[in-house]
Amino acid sequence: MYSASTDKQVPPPDAGKLVRLIIVAIIAIVIIAVAGNQAVILSMNFTEFGDQFSKPLYYSLVSTIILSAIALVRVNIIGRSSIFWYGLHTAIGFIGRGTQQPLSNNITSFKAYKLSPLQFIIWQITKILLFGAFFVNIMFGFAAISFIDGNNLGIENITNIFSLPFVTPTDGSYSVEQVVPMIPSLVLLLPPILAAIGLRLVLYVGVHKIINVITSYLQDSQSGKPRYLNYVSTVETIIGVGIVWLGFNLFFTDQIDYNTRYVIGGTLVIGFALLAFALVDRIRARVLTHMFKRDVYIRILTILAIAVIVGGLVSVNNSIADAKKIEYLGPYTAQQISLNRHIGQLDDIKENTHDVKLQSVSPNNIKNYVNQNKDVLNVVRVWDWEAAFAKLKPEIGLIPYVDFEDNDILRFNGTLYWTASMKPVLPSSVSLANTWYNEHLVYTHVPNGFLTLEATTGQIIDSSKFFKQREIYYGEGGLFSTTWSAYPNSRTTSAELGGVSYNGAGGLDVSPPLSWTFEPNFLLSFPAESVHVMRYKDVHDRMKTLYPYFLYDLFGKELDSIPVTDGTNSYWLIPLIVGFDTHDVPWSVGNPYLRLVGFALVDTYDGDIQLMKTGDDFFTDMFVSQYSDKFTPIPAWLEEQIRYPVELFNWKAEMYNIYHVNDVETFIQANEFYEIPQGLEAYYVEAKPPGFDTTEFVGLLSLELRGSQGRNLAGYMIVENDLNHLGDLQFYEVPLNSTTKLIGPTAVREALDKDPTFAELKTLLRNPRIGDNILYRVGQHDVYFIPVYTAGSGGVVAQLGTIAAVGAAFTGEYYVGLGDTQEQAFEAYLKKVSGVAGSSTSVNVDYIELGKTDRINIIKSSFTDNKIEISEPTSIQIPLSFKEGEIFFFTENDRLDTQDFLKKFIDNFVKPRTDRVFMWQENSNLNIGTIIVKDNIPEMHYISIEIGN
Repeated sequence: MYSASTDKQVPPPDAGKLVRLIIVAIIAIVIIAVAGNQAVILSMNFTEFGDQFSKPLYYSLVSTIILSAIALVRVNIIGRSSIFWYGLHTAIGFIGRGTQQPLSNNITSFKAYKLSPLQFIIWQITKILLFGAFFVNIMFGFAAISFIDGNNLGIENITNIFSLPFVTPTDGSYSVEQVVPMIPSLVLLLPPILAAIGLRLVLYVGVHKIINVITSYLQDSQSGKPRYLNYVSTVETIIGVGIVWLGFNLFFTDQIDYNTRYVIGGTLVIGFALLAFALVDRIRARVLTHMFKRDVYIRILTILAIAVIVGGLVSVNNSIADAKKIEYLGPYTAQQISLNRHIGQLDDIKENTHDVKLQSVSPNNIKNYVNQNKDVLNVVRVWDWEAAFAKLKPEIGLIPYVDFEDNDILRFNGTLYWTASMKPVLPSSVSLANTWYNEHLVYTHVPNGFLTLEATTGQIIDSSKFFKQREIYYGEGGLFSTTWSAYPNSRTTSAELGGVSYNGAGGLDVSPPLSWTFEPNFLLSFPAESVHVMRYKDVHDRMKTLYPYFLYDLFGKELDSIPVTDGTNSYWLIPLIVGFDTHDVPWSVGNPYLRLVGFALVDTYDGDIQLMKTGDDFFTDMFVSQYSDKFTPIPAWLEEQIRYPVELFNWKAEMYNIYHVNDVETFIQANEFYEIPQGLEAYYVEAKPPGFDTTEFVGLLSLELRGSQGRNLAGYMIVENDLNHLGDLQFYEVPLNSTTKLIGPTAVREALDKDPTFAELKTLLRNPRIGDNILYRVGQHDVYFIPVYTAGSGGVVAQLGTIAAVGAAFTGEYYVGLGDTQEQAFEAYLKKVSGVAGSSTSVNVDYIELGKTDRINIIKSSFTDNKIEISEPTSIQIPLSFKEGEIFFFTENDRLDTQDFLKKFIDNFVKPRTDRVFMWQENSNLNIGTIIVKDNIPEMHYISIEIGN
């Protein structure tokens, strides 16, 4: 019934409050879940990796505390100001102010705002906790701990840097003596510290004082007494400190020349002048509120005068240096050369003069010459990367869950092989609903992870001959880099590919409830049992996590790691390259400082990491001292498989391209710099460069003269890979005035294309692919061996069409030999050079081609001089014929050999029995014989001399 009591309306439920509570609850759950997941991952990392994970974390923490303390922590407990808390206090005041209140009523003086001593101390600690992550610099933390342990990192020499701009060096070694001892500090300690101090100045000199000026102005304006001179003094202080700090940082520059001293001096003078004006204005502000116009002019004119004087000195110096470049810029250029030669370790490169000659081989000696150089010819790398890749690709067959990742040139037992490594991929046929299951539990590895092809013969080799362990659980790319794998410890049957059950030491067991937090699916699928989880399966990700000190991406490309084997287990060999920015190192001109510390061996089955040392620089010593228990000696089985990193080889070659020039005048003229030919890469081959007694595994990189219109080589660089000489570089320089040139890759292709025999063959092969053109030294000949394939890398099958041997020595004509094998191609090339095959021109003064009639007359004279009659029948019909020898006779160089050959024939078969010989021609051969009757049977004993058609 209706009554007064029932007339009261029930207030509607507060729906907005409920929604807010739900949102807050969802956010809290997400935060807890994310934080919990990260905490579980952190715990798993500690459990699985131990100090391999904790050490980098420790160094990061050290850097965080030191750098954030330098940048953020205040020690002025008397002032006890805080930008953050003042801003928060002011914002709260704005929220609670009345609409009619003036703005200035809610802005208190920043100078008057202070925290309590306890709040101030707690806030300094809190800032490190809140903002410390922005200051993480693991290399600084590593260096700081090393410094604390007693390694001074050359810090005692750092004061020398302040004298460098004001000294005109007279000796090129000055920079090495003065700067090199400081390099550890200049690349590790000083840059982060300077950056932190700079941030501190911005915050506590710049921002603090600007806020102080603004709040003081508002407060003073409210009382009607603005103190403009005081504000100007503060602004002058801010600008002055900034300019002084800029001038201080100019000492830490990568370039110093004859003008640097004036720029630094002028900058510091302007900065200190502004600070002096600020001090004067601060004193005068006690009695004055405004600046006199005269004072404004004085300050502006003072700064302009200093800037004009410095600018004038710089301009005059530059003008004089244009005419006296060597006298002015020379001393500083010498320092740049010396320091960068140290940075690039160029003084360790052995320089050889390569005397290029084109020498013909006697046609009679060509086969013997080829046999004498079989050691080089048998190891010529005929199959290049693309051809090997194309030939190996069909070996995968119809397997949809693996794909190629990389193809590396390796050496086993003195033979080169292309070894293709593979990665697991998710088949495109897997449905979305089954993706998680297949990614984590099925496609956990590559069953047969390596394919091998012999680089000379192109024969596919059974990889188990070298890699007994071919199952890859830790590798490169594919599912390795995108996900983790797992299996329940209670499994009785395996879901992994092929039904195999992983039994290695990689990964760790995760029990509930940690397993639920790591992966929520485990809560429902394996609620009461532990799960074995394998993470960081990409070897580069694994190394980055555990050893983040090194570079795993260099010059825009992932560092090349190669598979190696001890005969039982398989590993990834990863170079440990450390790199530093040198923009704070005088005369470095910003060239990076790179060093090879050693190598890491990562087991392909369990992910175990072994470290091996090869370096001898300051960082190697630091790293080994901190990780001494992780290093093992380089095993004997690795000595032949190890390979110097191609990235470092290329970098050193690039440094050498410029800084091989020691002469200052030549350097400034910049007319003898080298460059790597466009499109050319470093080739790793078995070869025997000049000075080597046997073939060795070397890296080869050709260099051209930069800016030259010709396409000839200035020389070529090799790097040795045998462990005893690992990283030893030699440069074979072709003198600029050499009459015989060493043609480069572009000219080689042109020579091949112009060869008429190849042009005809190219038509028959129907658009073949030209392979690598690799320069070899075969005996006394520099020869490019170029494989020609009938199918490119996109084809199903790659086949070798022919091999070209193109002479690199050039005196005006190209010599090209073709053959089915490298031996045949080289033999054909030698015949071209000696004039046996095809037309040729004079190549040197010793080479004279004789006419056919002249050669026949010379042959006949050997008999007529011995009073032997020559009969020339139209045909010979003798029951028995015996060839006693054969020889070529084409050039003047062959005359003596031919005459000696004829003399032996006359002495052994003619003079003892008769004074007559028979001479007749068969095709391109001239035959000479004598008849001997034995047991009433006539026998023809003859020799054959090839004289051409």
